[in-house]
Amino acid sequence: MRHFIFVSLFLLACTAQAQIFSYGVKAGVPVTAALPGFGSSANPYLDTGRWTIGPSVELHLFRGLFVEFDALFRGYTVVSEFPALTPSNTDLLESARSSTKVWDFPLLLKYRLPGQGLRPFLDAGYQWSHQSTDAFTSTEALSASGCFASGATFCELGFSISGFKYGSNLRGPAAGVGIEFKYRRFRIAPEVRYTRLSPDTNLVTILAGFLF
Repeated sequence: MRHFIFVSLFLLACTAQAQIFSYGVKAGVPVTAALPGFGSSANPYLDTGRWTIGPSVELHLFRGLFVEFDALFRGYTVVSEFPALTPSNTDLLESARSSTKVWDFPLLLKYRLPGQGLRPFLDAGYQWSHQSTDAFTSTEALSASGCFASGATFCELGFSISGFKYGSNLRGPAAGVGIEFKYRRFRIAPEVRYTRLSPDTNLVTILAGFLF
């Protein structure tokens, strides 16, 4: 009898925990460009490899009100080419390649409308982001005049490469809107989220949450 009571209390505790906490995964893709302002005719560039994924946790406060915390990892690569700033711009070509890794930590207050089936929700809060970038630049002579303009050492090599690393911390408000529905044991929640990261980065991301 005591064992039965113990097991019953344990199951009730697990059920209560399941009602209070939800956990799962969020994944998606950014809609906005990684580097706004790039891509003019004088500065063609390729923006690729952009995605985001990470764990998500929800704390149920009461009724349709939740607190959500995510730890989302994203990465992107930017490659650009542009004429070097020399007296004869067409003689030298500079290119840059950067690979950036970002951890986003949004903390959101979420309200889900009551009902069955499709349940719209709104969320709003604040996001902290840390990013680290590996960047490389190269310069290539396209003609003999460009070679001579760069110096004798440059002419012998044909091109030069330099690399550097840097990191930064960004933060700003975030807000989103989406719809949640159940499929078997999962709660699936597609969402569009907007984040304004200081000083002037606007990030729009399409996310899909899969929660237990």
